Amino acid sequence: MLPRDSLPLSQVARTAATVPVADPRQQAFQRAFTGMVGQSMQAEVLSTLPDGSFVVRVNDTAARMPLPGNAQVGSQVALTLVAVTPRPTFQVGSGAPAFAEAGPAPEEGKPAGAPLAYLQGKDAAALARTSALLAQTRTMAGLGAGAASDANTSISSAGKTLGDIIAAAQNAGTPATAALGRTPLLGAASLDAGSIAGALQEGMGKSGLFYESHVAEWAQGARSMTDLAQEPQAQGRMPSPSDPATAQFINMQLTAHEQARVAWQGQLWPGQEMRWEVERDASDGGAAGDEEGGTWQSRLTLRFGALGEVAARVVLSGDQLHIRLDAASADAGQRMEAQRARLEQALDAAGMPLSTLAIHAAPAPATAPAPGADSDG
Repeated sequence: MLPRDSLPLSQVARTAATVPVADPRQQAFQRAFTGMVGQSMQAEVLSTLPDGSFVVRVNDTAARMPLPGNAQVGSQVALTLVAVTPRPTFQVGSGAPAFAEAGPAPEEGKPAGAPLAYLQGKDAAALARTSALLAQTRTMAGLGAGAASDANTSISSAGKTLGDIIAAAQNAGTPATAALGRTPLLGAASLDAGSIAGALQEGMGKSGLFYESHVAEWAQGARSMTDLAQEPQAQGRMPSPSDPATAQFINMQLTAHEQARVAWQGQLWPGQEMRWEVERDASDGGAAGDEEGGTWQSRLTLRFGALGEVAARVVLSGDQLHIRLDAASADAGQRMEAQRARLEQALDAAGMPLSTLAIHAAPAPATAPAPGADSDG
């Protein structure tokens, strides 16, 4: 829903040989588990590897995967397959949830390959909830024409649940209009535009507003378990849907989907409060799903020590960029006006020339006459 920012990437030195997801051995390994998501199976621990992972035999296939530290060669480990892409992922054991990625066993004399994720504790609990959600989704999708009555019952139940959520949101004492950031996006004040843009993108992306779409991306191999585990739903910070706060949050998700408008409120860095809204208007061009079409509007509200509260409205329509700045005082407006040329130069250098810039200042309050003054002179 949000425009994709092009972020610079720095090349880093490779520390070990890797096994790309598109590697033929990896593809053959994935095919061995196709159609088995949700099935339980036993793995026999065959050996340990220098990086701390293990070689196991599962589904008559030799695999490399991380296991709990108490795993012993020759023992059996209970596994349940929860995903096949981007790498087969198993729930380990049946007690406290833990999840491990798996890859093809290394060839003799060659390095083990890229690290494989092993999640436990809060991250594992997050993935357990995600797996349950995917299982429910598959069950709903598997309802065929012969189960029409069950399908109708399920849809009716979903509709009732949504109705209860909307009612709970409407009955909340204070309406929620933005996702709340619990921690500052940056550790300290910064003038680096790239860092600020990246922090804003990450803060909105991990707000939980897009959790269900991120679950779908994880199921398709386009998002990692670690990323998914950082969102509030995955961390168990969302009470039941009937809770007013949760109901309002779900209502914001529905609004974001229907009206292409989202809002975030929190601290940009410690002490710097900020409210950020993003809205897309596709009515002036751009098909649904085309993130490059239409007009994007972004609104920021910040408070500075020297300027007071400043509201910025940024409109991007095609290659036209329009900015309006609203200052709380005439002095703040004059300060910003003095930096107009600097802003224009910075945007030119970034390849986004400014089409219009309007700076408005709140009018000075009227001065009351001095006590006892004769209005007639």
